[in-house]
Amino acid sequence: MDLVIIAAVRLYREGLADVLHGRGTINVVGTADSGDAGVACVQRTRPDLVLVDTATPGGLDVLRSLRTTAPQVRTVALGVVESGPDVLACVEAGAAGYVPREASLEDLVATLERAGRGEATCPPEILAELLRRVTELAGGSTFALSGSDLLTSRELQIVQLIANGLTNQEIAERLAVALSTVKNHIHNIFAKLQISGRAEVAAWVRRQSAV
Repeated sequence: MDLVIIAAVRLYREGLADVLHGRGTINVVGTADSGDAGVACVQRTRPDLVLVDTATPGGLDVLRSLRTTAPQVRTVALGVVESGPDVLACVEAGAAGYVPREASLEDLVATLERAGRGEATCPPEILAELLRRVTELAGGSTFALSGSDLLTSRELQIVQLIANGLTNQEIAERLAVALSTVKNHIHNIFAKLQISGRAEVAAWVRRQSAV
């Protein structure tokens, strides 16, 4: 996946570029120190992903600008305070994923790769906050939230993979866990959401995502 990094501090962005380039499936094709330079770099290099340091002046505006000028590119916000309002602000600005301030390099790489595959995960409490906000934007309509605040981060991840059409074996391979572990998680998910099949999982995800 081709990646552009936008960060105001030169040492920071060049250091990230050196560390990330060639790591996993990531190929850094450009860096920029501002939103305007970042948009120009994205238009020139046409990457799959853009990593935006939220400490960059106008960081949220950078995300909004990329959503308008390069809607086909997925953006990931870096250095986010992991609270509902801060994550929500990034999502509303167009971010497909976020990396908390306390995240490790491995967390960063994993988030970028998930975003590149069109996947997204977040802790249950953050998901609940996002869903509440979507409800507000929908004019107060309600969602079937039963169980959403009870799912663990791993269960939420598996729910999303089921909705993407992956089999149990494919999920086990993707997450590098035993097939029996996946089956146990799915059993717990069905119990918590009070559903009985994979199609209902996909339907539940659609309901949570509807606006």
